[in-house]
Amino acid sequence: MEPRGPLSWRIGIRRWDHLVDCALWIRASECIEVPAHRLVPGPLDLDELPAPTRPLGTVPGAEWLGWWLSLVDPAGRRPRPRAGLEPADDTPDPLGLAPWPALRRVVAERWPEARDWHLARQGDSLTRPAPGNSAATGLVRQVERSLGRSVRPFSVEITLLPVRDEVIRRVDHERYLVPERVHDSPRWSVWLRDLVLRIG
Repeated sequence: MEPRGPLSWRIGIRRWDHLVDCALWIRASECIEVPAHRLVPGPLDLDELPAPTRPLGTVPGAEWLGWWLSLVDPAGRRPRPRAGLEPADDTPDPLGLAPWPALRRVVAERWPEARDWHLARQGDSLTRPAPGNSAATGLVRQVERSLGRSVRPFSVEITLLPVRDEVIRRVDHERYLVPERVHDSPRWSVWLRDLVLRIG
């Protein structure tokens, strides 16, 4: 964030969001076939997946999609949950998983493995350098110099995803889903510069 009195800009980068990462791990490990949706990314960036614990098709892809959208687009329009729904207290996301009984059981069972994978991945990633918020600050300053003025106030939230695709998905005017492989590549600064030029 670059403060400028009462008006400022902000670029938040969320890496290693445990619910987002683990939702992707559960989709991959259980081979859940999810309906197409603009916010559903490609496959998990993992060479060896654990074996599924249920036959293919046991966990409805629509349930995973509902949970996924509650994580990445909580303001999006979705059907309201049924009245009197019990929270999924046996899971890490009691309210998000409450409407999805088949998925809830899988998540409750597989959560320890998903959490262990997430923590190991987080530890491995800390040893590799990647562009951070200081790089974003430098980039915004470059844009300001090229424009000859300060950028207009804006706020952007980036959620990084451990997936094997290179598609940046726009959730809304402030939020984006970005594959880690894009964020950790030269393409990131090009995309971010274009975004700042457009909104700043």
